[in-house]
Amino acid sequence: MDERINAEIEQCIKHSGESNKIRKVFWYMDEKVENLLFGIRQGDDAIVVGDMVFNMEGPYPLNIGRKTGLIHTTSDIVVMGAKPLYGFDAVQAKNLKEAEDAAEDIKRQSDGINVPIVGGNTQCLKNLESCVSFFVVGKLLKPIPDSNLHEGDKLYILGEAIEGEIGDRVKKANTKFETFLDMIEKTELNAAKDCSRGGWFGNLMEMLIKSKKGIAISNIPYTDFSKYMGNYLISTKDENVIDIAMQHKCPITEIGIVTNDLEVKIGKEIVVNKEKILELIDKFPFKKP
Repeated sequence: MDERINAEIEQCIKHSGESNKIRKVFWYMDEKVENLLFGIRQGDDAIVVGDMVFNMEGPYPLNIGRKTGLIHTTSDIVVMGAKPLYGFDAVQAKNLKEAEDAAEDIKRQSDGINVPIVGGNTQCLKNLESCVSFFVVGKLLKPIPDSNLHEGDKLYILGEAIEGEIGDRVKKANTKFETFLDMIEKTELNAAKDCSRGGWFGNLMEMLIKSKKGIAISNIPYTDFSKYMGNYLISTKDENVIDIAMQHKCPITEIGIVTNDLEVKIGKEIVVNKEKILELIDKFPFKKP
């Protein structure tokens, strides 16, 4: 493997554990929440309490969040196996004009993915960085953890990279959401995760660490291993996922096969060995849901 890819793999591995110490600070708080199914100890894409799913993202720089922040926040709701219901935003802007312009773009996201903004907060102060955060609520259909890879599962990447103008992002996100929700209803998905910070490889590593599995990668979906893409990683033995993706005209690519060997192979080369994965498992604060 060339130097650039090796460096990216190392960066992705670091990403998978960068919030470990912070999560440990709040570790005991899960015990205070009745009917909590997924919380700090699971560190999944969203929080599940009873049949409700919650996710918060940000702060995004305002110029980025106004184009895509609500879409990204909603993406984690859907990948947990829930239908998004509504959201909140918190905008910090240099002046009222900047806040009003951002609100128009956020409205376009909201209308486009049908996640109404029902509340939040706006403050305008010249000496603060312009940024925005989002909070989205969803209704659970079926919980899909990121920690349940099974030996022999095929691992796929679903959807297009969420890039472009707001309209392009909305269209790509809606196709991915509709396809995934259809898969939940009609197939058996063992695990899924949003390819957010850390890229497709960094999020794959987190799934492997939590599941105590390895993978034989036969196809590299993106040569940029660590870039935010916004696709979904899904793990399943059910090949009907391909038919469903085709029906929705949603791209789907098989990446590889999940194994019990604690290693990551790309082709014939071991790029993350057993010793390293065992070290990562040992350091990773995680409790099965």
